[in-house]
Amino acid sequence: MPQSVPHRYTSQLMAFIAAHPELMQMLAALRAIEPQAYLAAGVIRNSIWAQLHGQAYPLHQTDIDVVYFDPQDDGAREQQIREQLEARFPDCVWDVANQARVHHWYRLDNGGCIAPYASLAQALAMWPETATAVAVRLDAEGQCRIEAPLGLQDLFELKLRWNPALVSYAVFQRRLEAKAFLSQWPQLQLITVQA
Repeated sequence: MPQSVPHRYTSQLMAFIAAHPELMQMLAALRAIEPQAYLAAGVIRNSIWAQLHGQAYPLHQTDIDVVYFDPQDDGAREQQIREQLEARFPDCVWDVANQARVHHWYRLDNGGCIAPYASLAQALAMWPETATAVAVRLDAEGQCRIEAPLGLQDLFELKLRWNPALVSYAVFQRRLEAKAFLSQWPQLQLITVQA
């Protein structure tokens, strides 16, 4: 599994975002609402994969994942962030999740609970696909900050790889079917593993 983030992929992601006015507007709004929150998961992954396939990826009517990490938040802040984003971008579906609270609702295949995460990076490192575990925010100077604990290599090299840290291979396979990754982006290379 990729661990390092080659500089060229970091630069490519930053350049892509800077050249994408709608993403920049969302990041600027998010910075104003919650400075430690990131756009993450599908909005980043799908935007990059679409670009690499020469496709447009409209953000309206799309689920936009927002993540942050605040152990002091009792859950009320998630709703506040979602409402403020919906007011600014009413055509988008906002999924806001405080990763410090995931252990309250996430269940394993066997129904068991997970331990609380210690950081946003640890939470991202548990996501089902390596290319999904990417988050971006703007800092106080308006510069992109990237959190990608599993690297950016699979994202930019069009590799669809299961991350076994939390979910089973069966869950990964169900996601492949439900999200139709391979039919939507036919240049993806499925990295197979022993189940």
